[in-house]
Amino acid sequence: MKNSSFLEEYNKLNTEQQKAVDSIYGQIMVVAGPGSGKTQIIGLRTANIIEKTGVNPENILITTFTDAGVIAIKKRLVKFLGNTGYKVTVSTIHSFSQDVIKTFPEKFIEYKASTAIDEVESLEIIKQIIDELVAEKSLVELTNDFDKYLYLRDIKSRISTLKTEAINKQAFDIIIKKQEDIYAEELSEIKPTLKKYETTKLSQEKHINKLRELNLIYEKYNHYLRNNSLYDFNDMINFVYEKLQNDRELRLFYAETFQFIMLDEYQDTNNAQNKIMDLILSEAIEPNIMVVGDDDQSIYRFQGANIENMLDFSQKYPETNFIVLDKNYRSNQHILDLAGALIENNTERLSNKIKSINKTLTSAGNLKDSQNKPSIFKAVNDLEEQTFIVNKIKDLIANGISKEEIAVIVRSNKEVELWSELLQKNEVEVESKLKSNILNSPYVDYILSYLELIENPYSNEEKLINLVRNSITGLNSIDILKINRKLYELNYTRKYKLSFIDFLTDNKLFEELELQDKKGFSDFIENLLSFNKDIVSKNIGEFIGEFISKTGILLYIETHSDFSDLEDIFTLLNKIKDWNQNDKTLNIKKLLSKIELYKKYNFPITRQILTEKKGGVQILTSHGSKGLEYDAVFIPGLYTGNWDNKRTIDKLKLPNLIVGEGLQDVKEKTSEEDRRLFFVALTRAKDLLFLSYSAGSGSKILLESPFIGEISEFLEINNIQSTQNEIRQISENMIKNSLIKHSDLELEYIKNFLETYKISPSDLNTFLENPIDFLNRVVFKYPFIDNKYTIFGKVYHRTLELFYLKFKNEQKLPEKSYLTSTFRLLIEKEILTPEELENALEKGISGLEGYYDTYSKKSEVPLVLEYSFRRKNLIFENIPLTGTVDKIEKIGESNSLDTQAGQLAFFKDKVALVDYKTGKAKSIGEIKGIDKFGNKKPGEGKYFRQLMFYKLLCEVDFEFNSKFSVGSLALDFVEGKDGVYKYVEVDYSDEEYNEFKDELKDAWNKINDIEFWREVLTK
Repeated sequence: MKNSSFLEEYNKLNTEQQKAVDSIYGQIMVVAGPGSGKTQIIGLRTANIIEKTGVNPENILITTFTDAGVIAIKKRLVKFLGNTGYKVTVSTIHSFSQDVIKTFPEKFIEYKASTAIDEVESLEIIKQIIDELVAEKSLVELTNDFDKYLYLRDIKSRISTLKTEAINKQAFDIIIKKQEDIYAEELSEIKPTLKKYETTKLSQEKHINKLRELNLIYEKYNHYLRNNSLYDFNDMINFVYEKLQNDRELRLFYAETFQFIMLDEYQDTNNAQNKIMDLILSEAIEPNIMVVGDDDQSIYRFQGANIENMLDFSQKYPETNFIVLDKNYRSNQHILDLAGALIENNTERLSNKIKSINKTLTSAGNLKDSQNKPSIFKAVNDLEEQTFIVNKIKDLIANGISKEEIAVIVRSNKEVELWSELLQKNEVEVESKLKSNILNSPYVDYILSYLELIENPYSNEEKLINLVRNSITGLNSIDILKINRKLYELNYTRKYKLSFIDFLTDNKLFEELELQDKKGFSDFIENLLSFNKDIVSKNIGEFIGEFISKTGILLYIETHSDFSDLEDIFTLLNKIKDWNQNDKTLNIKKLLSKIELYKKYNFPITRQILTEKKGGVQILTSHGSKGLEYDAVFIPGLYTGNWDNKRTIDKLKLPNLIVGEGLQDVKEKTSEEDRRLFFVALTRAKDLLFLSYSAGSGSKILLESPFIGEISEFLEINNIQSTQNEIRQISENMIKNSLIKHSDLELEYIKNFLETYKISPSDLNTFLENPIDFLNRVVFKYPFIDNKYTIFGKVYHRTLELFYLKFKNEQKLPEKSYLTSTFRLLIEKEILTPEELENALEKGISGLEGYYDTYSKKSEVPLVLEYSFRRKNLIFENIPLTGTVDKIEKIGESNSLDTQAGQLAFFKDKVALVDYKTGKAKSIGEIKGIDKFGNKKPGEGKYFRQLMFYKLLCEVDFEFNSKFSVGSLALDFVEGKDGVYKYVEVDYSDEEYNEFKDELKDAWNKINDIEFWREVLTK
């Protein structure tokens, strides 16, 4: 019998909502737009089914996408049904699969005896398989000379996709064969005489071989799991799917048990989940199923979800009854019109496929008459944008809007952390919906960095210096800079080769330096070296406990931060404890190796919440905002490449026959998903919606997102006008709480350094790419340890230098063996693992032999090697310049006559300035950083910039000009990567040269602007 609550709520429903509640039997699809009350519909329909059919509540199954969705539905059921509501089965598909296994343990003996593995353990297994296949030479396409595991994350992701699509090894074999047939048909339409024929054929063969190798790894991965009684996250659903597929008794049981099925958030389901329900319904005489979803809010394609499932439903059930909920009870009409204008640009919509569906949203709630229009705000830079939003949020709170009713919705987890920190440091309480990854915590990073140095105190000079600069350590920052500069001076003379630790433990050198806190440094090094001895004799649990206690990090957090930071530390300690239980031999080296995998492949270690924190401005991603609503919503960062057009490189593309990939161009499909994600963010707002973007970030120029153009007629357009004092206040609030201390004395140090500084081509590129790297490498002179790539490039470069020096000195081309023996001699002196050394030798010798064979018959003695401008005082418009050209070659046979006004005529050699480059040979467009239409690509073109710098150096050098005349600029790609050796002469126009000089002047002005560095150091 219906209770009064049911009748009261039912009478509030609009016509379409009532229709959904009253539709009991058959197949129903409810297309529920945002804010249309779908959770209410599910609750009321469940009560109606029980009332009208007499079915037991246990015979109704409702699945939804998230645990939060489960809770929301259960609350509605209890409201309408009382305690009976608890008897209805409401679960996620994973929970339902677990229940199936628990109910029939005898049918899942293999599964019950198995142990679950996490994402990183799964990666470790795939790594092991790759090792075996590489050793057997069975892996060609899915490995790399320099990085055996280049495709590791892609392989893991594609295996996950195959599992979510319920595709086994045999089924994948068939799909690969079909893809091969498709390729053959495409190739047959190209004339064999055309160049395109060969390149297409090679590309197709490469892709098919990648897929075959993937299937081989997939097969071995599943065998490994079975043989070792393991399973991964996706296996649980597939265990149930496979059992239902082969066990009619099980299918009949669930078909009889669940006479009515409702699937919420249907747009977010994947094929494996759908197939489980299909198998259960296949045994029903007349399936009673209602799916509820909105194709415009399908935002989980990366988890296998695809909106084609909604189209397939109507094809599967031709008698489907469509009900569209287009009345919105959340937002005002201005917001709905804006969101509608955006999403209409998508072609893959139900309304475009099924003409009877009209999804235009109409405001029907309390705000339907509100005249508050959404606004877009443009800032000069990101700091101005941040200042505007912080102050606007403070104004809203002051004017009576609850903090909990204000949200900042962003595109990425990284932005959640940025905005959370920004608001907190400006005294605005926040609540982040992000399941925080403790590996992003500065305190966890401090601990892990410390542990890495305890394992090997001499392993990473940069990490050691950052550790001592950390405010937790409490050492004087200017003392650190003094030590750094002294080290640089000592090591530059080549009399010494000292590390940071060497210097601090050398009593004579250390005592000679005047420092404010010598004892602090002595104690720090003493503790570090003491910890290094302790790790040998203590188990990791005992050691970590003592380490945490002695470093005082918990006390520091208690006095300087909030409880969430303590939760991060506790989570780390618990994780180490869990790992130690599974591996009694766990030590710091193994621990750090495991952590490195989490970091490398972006797997989070989620913070364990010890106390529920409520209240505060909500900071969340668009994915995390699904199903939520707020009075006021801010959506910052609306520039190209953030909310739209996210650059992704698919190194291991699955065939178009999987997950509906063939229905739409991949780039277009990604664009439509981006638009749906933005649509979700927009429709969280009830009444106030503030969009914003900045025109620049640091030296980077940003363009507004094209999404803004699609909705501009519905926006009030504003320019932000924050005062310099407001911006400075936000900046200072960020800097004052930074863990890495940046004091006024450090800024003074930067100023003093710049008084005698000369800029080089590499320094300019470093600055333009990342000002922080410039600060650390150039100004503060942090020691950096070479990696295998920089070592290879350095040694290859030095080998060629010595080869050409011998050629120049002896006027006779050295033998090929000189190249290879020199490379071997130099590379064997470097610090490389045996595997890295073997790879470097193989690649280097092969590359140098090919280089010799390519150029030996046309090599000419170079005029100058390593021409250095460093000892000269070269000035261009008050900018001091320096640098070194790898090689200067003579062009032609005769000297050129040069005449200058008021001077005698004289002859000069016409020369080419040549710079060596390892790595893949680049085209002119890639060198200049321009696309095929001649448009400059932001942040690219560093090789061209380098050549322009060399030309400028030569122009302002009188000594050079007295001997040489620059005839050409060239890059010599000397490694022969992919078998291509390329000597590229790079032409340039006066306009390009002037653009470079303007870029140099702009960079120089910023480098010498202390306020610029103050801003950089706050980020």
